[in-house]
Amino acid sequence: MSKLISFTVIFVLLLCNCYSQQNITVVCFGNSTTAFRRGVQKVYSIRLHEKLDSIGIKNQVVNSGVGSSHTGSIKDNDFAKVIHALDRFDTAVLKYHADWITINFGLNDAYQDNGPNTMGRIPLKNYKKNIKYFIREVRKQGGKVILLTPNPQTSTYEEFRRENVRKYAEAIREIAKCKKTYLIDSWKLFYDWGKGRPDNIDSLFQDKLHPNDGGHELIAEAIVEIIKKNTAN
Repeated sequence: MSKLISFTVIFVLLLCNCYSQQNITVVCFGNSTTAFRRGVQKVYSIRLHEKLDSIGIKNQVVNSGVGSSHTGSIKDNDFAKVIHALDRFDTAVLKYHADWITINFGLNDAYQDNGPNTMGRIPLKNYKKNIKYFIREVRKQGGKVILLTPNPQTSTYEEFRRENVRKYAEAIREIAKCKKTYLIDSWKLFYDWGKGRPDNIDSLFQDKLHPNDGGHELIAEAIVEIIKKNTAN
């Protein structure tokens, strides 16, 4: 009987630890909605690391988010004097040879500095080109890509800006389908969460644009589900 109990205990321990032999690296590549941010206790990269740990997946999560950055180079649009995605892609993403890369851009690409009926900082066709380039280069290293649509904005955000961001979100959906990448539709995710709530999605934001801890939690949960389902055990 004691041998049977011992065998059962060992079996359960092995079952609970079924992911423990897999050590993965995840890079979260994006703008200010990815970067560490004052007022947010745990951005989604931190939550992702903790959640993977809690289910026995050994992991390293690298936060490669930069506030105000777009998918292009500073030569494409220098309104924000930061290191933009194309300019840091090699050092912020490729150098890690990661198993998983999340790509979360669009809010700054879509931003219309000159008001309604004008182009965003990175025109839509160039945005699509840049995203496809990131996918292609990551896949050359054998990494898996999770595309995130830009998140929606609160009801107090200008409607013309919300509509332009919507176009960039749709572009991500199209690319994910065409390139057969994993997709987190943050736009839909937030609105699904807000159904039936008095303030809809507004309570997911710390301002008009940036998710608060509640928004980061939704994103982290969605990423974990994809990785968990597609990690060998």
